Amino acid sequence: MRFSSTAPYLFLILSSFFVTNVLTVDSADSPTSGANKLKQPSSKTSLIVINEDDWDQMLQGEWMVEFHAPWCPACRALQPEWKSFSFWGSDLGIKVGAVDVTANPGLSGRFMVTALPSIYHVKDGVFRQYKGTRDVNTFVSFIEEKKWQSIEPISSWKAPNSMPMSIVSNFFKISMTLRALHNSLVEDYGIPYWGSYILFAFVTILFGAMLGLVSC
Repeated sequence: MRFSSTAPYLFLILSSFFVTNVLTVDSADSPTSGANKLKQPSSKTSLIVINEDDWDQMLQGEWMVEFHAPWCPACRALQPEWKSFSFWGSDLGIKVGAVDVTANPGLSGRFMVTALPSIYHVKDGVFRQYKGTRDVNTFVSFIEEKKWQSIEPISSWKAPNSMPMSIVSNFFKISMTLRALHNSLVEDYGIPYWGSYILFAFVTILFGAMLGLVSC
């Protein structure tokens, strides 16, 4: 039997399961009011809610996309600023989107979101992660002055639309299913945490052995 060919997939299953349990909150750069007040946008564009079925729409044109979760305090603090920024979409010639990672775990994996909130700039399928101050004035100047050009693009093999990240996305979906099953075993059936983890480890090894037999 050959297990080496299945090892990377087993690693991804286990790692994605644990990553979904250690997502951190990035509160160091909370929204602040800019010194210079912006004029009002000429028209208020709606914020676009993105999900796993239509995320590839951001591969066309220019986007700013924010990843958040309902339980995240920093995300809740950002929402008024992000909504105000979305009103500038038409004036800036961009689209502004938002992704709820709790409802879209596959996108969390596809973009390798490890801290919340996370913001990405996308231009014709080229992805860059925004690291600046999180207020509407800074967002607008980031687009108007094309400051995104000074940010190194995400490499092609790590880009959300690449094959490797598509695989990671699927493993994140599996991990969320496993997490729900784990919670059910612990809360509904009274199985201790360590017992649940041992069970998952056994099933993972068994699954790997089956894949190894198939590949022989």
